[in-house]
Amino acid sequence: MDGCIYCGLSLLDWKNRGKIGCAHCIQFLGEEYTKFIPIQAPSDWEPPSHFPAISVWEKFRKTNWEEGLSYIDSHRLPFTYRFRIARNPKNSTYTERSEKTDQFLDSFIGENDSKTKDLNSGKNRLIPELKQRIPWESGTLVVGDEDHIRWEYVTDSLLELNSVLKSDFLIKFEAEDKFDFQKGIGFINSCPTNSGFGDKLSVSIPARLADSGELKDFRLPTDWGFYREELKGRLVFFRKNFGPNRKNSFFNLVSYLALLVISGKDETKASFEP
Repeated sequence: MDGCIYCGLSLLDWKNRGKIGCAHCIQFLGEEYTKFIPIQAPSDWEPPSHFPAISVWEKFRKTNWEEGLSYIDSHRLPFTYRFRIARNPKNSTYTERSEKTDQFLDSFIGENDSKTKDLNSGKNRLIPELKQRIPWESGTLVVGDEDHIRWEYVTDSLLELNSVLKSDFLIKFEAEDKFDFQKGIGFINSCPTNSGFGDKLSVSIPARLADSGELKDFRLPTDWGFYREELKGRLVFFRKNFGPNRKNSFFNLVSYLALLVISGKDETKASFEP
């Protein structure tokens, strides 16, 4: 097969863009697509015993979970946390907006939030071919990106993020009958690195923390990624495909980073009091 018979994506298109046009593309791409889906970690991340401030971490781990997160929040560190989840309506073409997909988006948004039910009329109606950011369920719904639906939440509070990730409304994104889904793969998105559970968690920190040596001897796990935001002077650590069972890995890593910074400020390696 030279290409997808549903959306017309060719092998050359795939090699040039690294993104598919619909869920059916996987039938002819096979491992060319699936090999790029992030593998879910077998266990939660914890700092190895040779990492600095390990005694501080061990004390932290013995405390109540939410009390520990609250302790980190109380130091008001310059950390920003972001959660994002991506989905595509079942049998849709990426990223083409059709009347059918817009009807789905209107329905999905409206049935999950009474405040946005007026999207079906007037100037608030979803506009085809236009990327829109809609306040929704305390976060932001991004419509018309490379995937049809992306919901994101940004905060500077770990305790708040923990609460949001437990929200009942996130279950709406797990509807296998509404979104492109394939057993053995999970939810299918345009870019394979966004497929699987379709989620992403990231932490943004001042780049100076790494450049100054405050995070000396810390090593980012090999299944995480990072990039610099040069204009903002920020460093972003991220991982995709956590799923419901591995989000503690994110909290463990950012809590450990926070403890390193807090310990450095207090000029002691045992500053945490459980």
